[in-house]
Amino acid sequence: MPTATTILAPTPAASRAGEPATSAPPICVDCGVCQSVRDWEGPDAQDLLRHLVLARVEDMLRGAGHPLRGARTIPIGVSARHIHLTSDHVARLFGAGRRLEPERFLLQPGEFATAHTVTVAGASGRALERVRVLGPERARTQIELSRTDAVGLDMEIPMRRSGDLDGTPEVTLVGPAGRVRTDGVIRAGRHIHCSPEEAEAFGMRDGDEVSVRIPGPEGLTFPKVLVRTHPGHKLIVHLDTDDANAAGVNCVTYGEVLFSAEGR
Repeated sequence: MPTATTILAPTPAASRAGEPATSAPPICVDCGVCQSVRDWEGPDAQDLLRHLVLARVEDMLRGAGHPLRGARTIPIGVSARHIHLTSDHVARLFGAGRRLEPERFLLQPGEFATAHTVTVAGASGRALERVRVLGPERARTQIELSRTDAVGLDMEIPMRRSGDLDGTPEVTLVGPAGRVRTDGVIRAGRHIHCSPEEAEAFGMRDGDEVSVRIPGPEGLTFPKVLVRTHPGHKLIVHLDTDDANAAGVNCVTYGEVLFSAEGR
């Protein structure tokens, strides 16, 4: 199998008329594609490399503002356990008058990780420590955990769309200034964030459910991935840590949208 280096960085050109061989202009931009396939050999390795190169090309075209039709590849993001809090719960956990402030901005406009963490305690007495709080404040507190987290807490946690919180289990949140008993614990369903224009490039609409294939030695296809569009949102698939680990997701993983939902 030709290596990624052979494809992305051509070997020195042959000498002509006795001149010394010269190197081709460098075209590697340290994109991470080589590392993704370096340690894998097999009948599908070339397909994976082609998929990753196509993903980079589509990303560059999007970044340059070129409209795409029939787009296929989509970046994969991993959503670790986190919490969204109401203003009231922020005050009760961290002190009166406290507001959530950004420590690091996230991909989607206006969203950020804070420096705050809380402990999530289940009814069994088991707890998850240092669960990150995201901002800004919301109208209702939402705790997003994985199935592995649920096992650790000895809880049954439903898979729900964000904001669909009625009838969800309760936990106790413990912060430096107090504690709060609240419902809102979910396993967030797999979903795609994108702008309406990006959705159109794939033939998708808000509320559609599509399948996303992740190629590679641990590759999987995830069905029923919800499309969520909002003006200004950036294109990404969000998987929780369990799904991401099962599919071997890393920082340069891209998926492929296999089909758009029917019967809109």
